[in-house]
Amino acid sequence: MARAPFAARTRWPARNLIALISLCAIAAASACATVEPVIVAEPGVAFSLPIGKTATINGDGTKITFRRVTQESRCPTDVTCVWAGDATIEVIISRTGSPDDTATITLRTPYGEKSSGNLLIRFVGLTPVPRQADGNAPRAYVAELVVNRT
Repeated sequence: MARAPFAARTRWPARNLIALISLCAIAAASACATVEPVIVAEPGVAFSLPIGKTATINGDGTKITFRRVTQESRCPTDVTCVWAGDATIEVIISRTGSPDDTATITLRTPYGEKSSGNLLIRFVGLTPVPRQADGNAPRAYVAELVVNRT
């Protein structure tokens, strides 16, 4: 008696077939997903932090999130001003086992730094610099920060 081909003899239970199809769909979807780069800040070294992103401080796991620009009055690059202006940002400082600390930091001294636990966070730059020609167009801000241990 002739035997049927292997494929004809093998029957997968419906639940196994559904599981296999689901697994393939998940694998395909995750292969297409973009992975956000992790921002790790070294103490004493300036780092760039885009708005809405979080950096982890190397060594203690503290996280700093650039939440928003709360005030932008810097002189546009295409205008002559008598005052340089200022910018203020809001950051969220998260430590394991502690409530989040929201801090407002400005570019102008002496308010350009914030102490949090054993860290001193300095706000040293903000890009892009405003241009009058851009009007009130939304900006993809990036803060430059330096974190030191105290």
